[in-house]
Amino acid sequence: MDEMKKMLCHDVEEMNEELFELASFIFDNPEYNYEEYKAAELLTNYLRKQGFTVETGVAGLPTAFRAEWENGTGGPVIGFLGEYDALKDLGHGCGHHLQTPICIGAALAVRKNIQDKPYKLVIYGTPAEETTGGKLIMAKTGCFKELDVAFAYHSAGATRVPTSSKALQSIYVTFHGKPSHASESPELGRSALDAMVLSFNGLEYLREHIKDGCRIHYTIKESTGPSNIVHEIAKAAYTLRAPDKIYLENMVKRFEKIIKGAVLMTETTYDVKYNLPFHNIIPIPVLRKTVLNNAVKMKLDDIDWSKDSSGGGSTDFGNVSWIIPSVVIYTDYCDAPSHTQEWVDAGKTEKARKSLVIGASLLAMSVYDLINCPDLIEQAKSELEKAKKALENRE
Repeated sequence: MDEMKKMLCHDVEEMNEELFELASFIFDNPEYNYEEYKAAELLTNYLRKQGFTVETGVAGLPTAFRAEWENGTGGPVIGFLGEYDALKDLGHGCGHHLQTPICIGAALAVRKNIQDKPYKLVIYGTPAEETTGGKLIMAKTGCFKELDVAFAYHSAGATRVPTSSKALQSIYVTFHGKPSHASESPELGRSALDAMVLSFNGLEYLREHIKDGCRIHYTIKESTGPSNIVHEIAKAAYTLRAPDKIYLENMVKRFEKIIKGAVLMTETTYDVKYNLPFHNIIPIPVLRKTVLNNAVKMKLDDIDWSKDSSGGGSTDFGNVSWIIPSVVIYTDYCDAPSHTQEWVDAGKTEKARKSLVIGASLLAMSVYDLINCPDLIEQAKSELEKAKKALENRE
């Protein structure tokens, strides 16, 4: 490892107590779904004290922020995207309490050690990843477009850079029927519940005729009432996932036909609401290689180089990856599945602290590589455009 990277790692290690205090406060005060007020205040106050120019309420979201620091002019704009939302009724079962402190540590290490080249560092605080996805709203209002490259961190069971994530569409449907007594005059009623159940059955038949890797989830949103009535209202929530956003759009069209068929069969009507879709992550090979090469230099023993190192879930960071070259770094945190009590229990352990140090070090080293070799950024941009065209032109 060259001397600059040794210094970056050294300075991250020197900051680890302070950074872990930030993460621990966020862990001890779990907030979610655009209500991350304590976390946002803590992080923005800290960044101001560190000399960053901070804007709050970004994209009209009270717990979103943008912090900037610039060295010279005309250099690359490097973004760090951090989350801090928890899971309702569970707490920090996905490690989001570590994310923004790791981004801050990496940025501070870069700022201290790289002073002879121009560049700008931008830290975005992004709320509500676990629910509707704050990055989706932020992207729609123009956030992230000024960045040349975006970095993010996530906890995992090994050091890896995922090559994909699933595109996701959340849909809410309210079926409207005609009420009646189920025994006395069933012929007068039109059952919203029947329409909903038929939609569930239709989706089960659809499973046989979609690509491997797709997922279909559904649930009843609220009780439809007692069993001896023809139900007037039925509310359901659906989640569709696909390997990429292009195939997801095809799945949504087929979903819509199933809903229309269900209401046609039952002589009911429906209202539908779509959340903003989560896109799949577009992998950028040059960025992935840069990060994993630095993991080798750190002599980490849990590096996952597999070509199909996908995340089984979905993330709003995928939408950012369709705008600019992006990479998310995973480091070893917990062997259990995320969104579990085991992940909550790991939140303030020494393994979590180690994950913080490794994550911030890998981010800082990789940013240094891009600042030191701007051709890597141009290659990343070229790889993104090629990947998007390949997906968009696919039959």
